[in-house]
Amino acid sequence: MKKKVGKKTVRYQQRITLFVDFLGFKAHVNRTISDPEFLAKLVRAMDRIGEIGEDDNKFRKSQRVTQFSDCVVVSYLVEEESAVFWLLCEIAFCVIDLAERGFLVRGALTVGSLHHTKKHVVGPAMVHAYELESQVAKYPRILIDKEVLKVAAKAKSETHSGKEEAKFVKDFMTEDDDGLFYYDYVSWNSVVRVAGGNNDNYPFYLQRIADIIKGGLRSNNPGVLEKYLWLHSKYIAELNRIKCLPSDHRYFVANPGFHEFVRGMDTMAMAVNKALDVVAKAET
Repeated sequence: MKKKVGKKTVRYQQRITLFVDFLGFKAHVNRTISDPEFLAKLVRAMDRIGEIGEDDNKFRKSQRVTQFSDCVVVSYLVEEESAVFWLLCEIAFCVIDLAERGFLVRGALTVGSLHHTKKHVVGPAMVHAYELESQVAKYPRILIDKEVLKVAAKAKSETHSGKEEAKFVKDFMTEDDDGLFYYDYVSWNSVVRVAGGNNDNYPFYLQRIADIIKGGLRSNNPGVLEKYLWLHSKYIAELNRIKCLPSDHRYFVANPGFHEFVRGMDTMAMAVNKALDVVAKAET
């Protein structure tokens, strides 16, 4: 498909396309009015989300990045070597980093036709990614279209087979209760084993997730509460997984104190029950 613009021919390209933005950005902006110091934190977080695409690796020359306010669009040509894998790595690093700062994001990674330059970003892939983010993702998660597995298998690293490359990408993909795939930024497996996060820092990271949930559950807005109840379910699932491991498990032997730390973490039962009541009343 092509369209003439003056003397220049513009064509869509097949691109891996990421659209992501902050969850609750309006509330963040409102907070900056009464809390001037928070403005600096928000700006730094916005800079961090823009860094998802900051990679001058010579093997990814087709990279394009567009940021507007709290939103960022990053894309690569589908034939770029290991582009899916490296983009998922960047997404994971960013989501974890922002959570440590107290911010959550929502977005979608897909594949399709896109025209992306320094000035313009337009096309079906952008529309699809935006619709996934705004209408389907719903919760603070970045959805991952299964089509990226096909791209990863074709545009693989020279040192991997297509099957191996797809497996590395699949490691970043967790199937949610609704059958959609997303990057899980709560579990030890995704944060430490897959993304390479700091194992020693993980207990404190999990506590930071808990703090974010506690803050979110103070809301009286049913729509907001649903998002934090979703995150709470992931948090509880990980606590339960860890608690079910025997106390003499090799991980606890190597990380003394971690088992007791997790056993002492707040489950937020009262706040969750209150939030569930608010959501239930809104649905009747």
